[in-house]
Amino acid sequence: MALGRTALLVLVAAVIGACMTSEARPSAPDPTPGAKTASPTRSHSEATSSPRSPSPAPTPRPSATATPVTVPPKPSGVSFDERRTGEDHPPTTEITQSVRWAAPISEDIEIRVYGVTECIARPANPSPEAHGPCLVEHTRLPASVRKLLATAPASDGVASWTWTGTFDCEIGMAFDPRGPAYYAIVLAAYNTAGHSIFAIAAPGGWSQPSPNDIIC
Repeated sequence: MALGRTALLVLVAAVIGACMTSEARPSAPDPTPGAKTASPTRSHSEATSSPRSPSPAPTPRPSATATPVTVPPKPSGVSFDERRTGEDHPPTTEITQSVRWAAPISEDIEIRVYGVTECIARPANPSPEAHGPCLVEHTRLPASVRKLLATAPASDGVASWTWTGTFDCEIGMAFDPRGPAYYAIVLAAYNTAGHSIFAIAAPGGWSQPSPNDIIC
């Protein structure tokens, strides 16, 4: 019986000792109030690298400037020709009139040939037996005195027109009897910018008969 009591006392003493040991062990200190948690350390490359600069925009190429279209030059090297099929004075005949030029000859230019329907240079009251051209240089040619006779590309170098008609008394230039009559022939070069100065292909002519002259 004494042995059992002794064992019980030893067991109680051991439990009491374990409890005292647990109370005596200091607990881990709490973090300091308000202390901040350290952020992970940044690598050297991240800490020293600067923001990447944007790539410069490519320099735009200058756009090609279109060459402005200019008015073509006045036709030069101009000549006039007339040919007739048949006898000199038949009741009917075929007449072909042609205008030629040496320049311009560009593909983008058109030549227009006109008959001038008034003898502009003729004086109002010429003296008997006086004569002269119907058209001289630096004369104004409004549309009202021009009749279109033919057109052709400038590169052709020639424009022609033909008709068959009758005539009894021809004074001045021959013309299509369906009219109107024309007394001189001019031509000009045309493009999208306008037209050149007119060049005289045939100046025509006028004459004042004397009182004793018989007309036809």
